[in-house]
Amino acid sequence: MEVLYLPGDKPPVLFFPGGHCSAAVDCGWSLYTSIGHGVLSFSRPGYGLTDVGRLTAGEFVPAVAECCEVLAVDEAAGAVGVSFGGMQAIQVAVAMPGVVPRLVLHSCAPSTLAYPDSRLESVSGPIAFAPGLQSFTWATVARLVESDAGLRRMVGALSKRRIDDWWHTWSEQDRVLARGLFKTMGSGSGFVNDLQQAGADRGAYRRLFQTKVSCPTLVTASRDDAGVAFTHAEDLANTIPSATLVELDAPSHLFWIGPAHGQVQAALSTFIAATA
Repeated sequence: MEVLYLPGDKPPVLFFPGGHCSAAVDCGWSLYTSIGHGVLSFSRPGYGLTDVGRLTAGEFVPAVAECCEVLAVDEAAGAVGVSFGGMQAIQVAVAMPGVVPRLVLHSCAPSTLAYPDSRLESVSGPIAFAPGLQSFTWATVARLVESDAGLRRMVGALSKRRIDDWWHTWSEQDRVLARGLFKTMGSGSGFVNDLQQAGADRGAYRRLFQTKVSCPTLVTASRDDAGVAFTHAEDLANTIPSATLVELDAPSHLFWIGPAHGQVQAALSTFIAATA
């Protein structure tokens, strides 16, 4: 199992990246290091160097628990899931309440509702990001985002707003971060494994575990996110006891990049302080 452990002045969060991201890819964990928390980030099954077979999120929990034991992480600041990583964060919060005092779900799917949200994504995703083809797909993306025009195209696909309406709000550093993100993405066998757990046939199972979460929970999402429908955030907030939903102004799925970064960080600081 592959992990990235960055100790901090404050207890670490157990961080579960979204689809196409391994442990080392910053898909939001810098929000936590910037406020002093350590980060223990996991490459979920099929991503990076985690080679444990096609384990479900529930089946992967013992490996997470063992890693925490080996690294002497007796109490984390919380479990954090981004996008597809929300499934794992929920399972960990339910199974490890002594280690995980709070749960944070950023732009997560699936919920009780199935994911992907569109028929086109459901059909194209398993093909473009299949283990045998995904390296070609991401090599093509890496070449595309070399130019600003290509980067705009990729980022624009993750927004429901016209990119001309908000592209100017991103600094040059924001664009560097987004470009680096796309260049380090890879699906391995993980994305297909995620999709197999995200269908309508497992909706009742996911809802069961959402209702079992006993710790305070923060759910963040944006209505302008074209990667994950806002209805997933609403479902998570409605089914998880003690959940709070914070609607973000982020123009895309990349909520940690751009001006919305400060809004997310403020929501996190308020939530952590209120649940201390």
